[in-house]
Amino acid sequence: MASSLSISTELTYIRLRGILSLFADASTQQGIPLHLLLAIASRESRMGLALSADGTGDHGNGIGIMQIDKRHHPTFTNSHNPLDHQSNIAYGAQYLAHIIKEFNGNISQAVAAYNAGPFKVRSAVYAGLPPDSVTTGGDYSTDVFSRKELIGQLMGPSKAISLSAYLLPLATVGFLTYNYINPQKV
Repeated sequence: MASSLSISTELTYIRLRGILSLFADASTQQGIPLHLLLAIASRESRMGLALSADGTGDHGNGIGIMQIDKRHHPTFTNSHNPLDHQSNIAYGAQYLAHIIKEFNGNISQAVAAYNAGPFKVRSAVYAGLPPDSVTTGGDYSTDVFSRKELIGQLMGPSKAISLSAYLLPLATVGFLTYNYINPQKV
């Protein structure tokens, strides 16, 4: 489960890197709530902070900030740079919109399917199991919805993030870093 501080750090990162607007654009284009897209990116790659220098994760199988799996989406992953955040976020949002339709608007099942794949989630549901039973950690959609709630609290009702949402986490990180690098002698 992600903490408020870690989510705040992730939001600060994407804001400072100019990535937040890419999520907002994809949200608008696909009709997916912004906070949901951000929550998936948080779970998948810590909004980019957990990516390798080459833009991959999951032992090289996950591509980009939305962790598009190259084993299941080779057409996209073979033709796009993992560090092309705009394409990666747009594709992730488009895929999520597709599976939401595939699951007749059931967001919980669709979010689980974003992680485990539609076939595995359908099989679990038909067997009377929760959708998360086949996801990474057995809690993917539950965790994504918790992150979505935290993101909503941090961002507020508007889609814009206020500067104050960044100041405390940045000041805290700066203070802790300074004190770690320059320990006080007593």
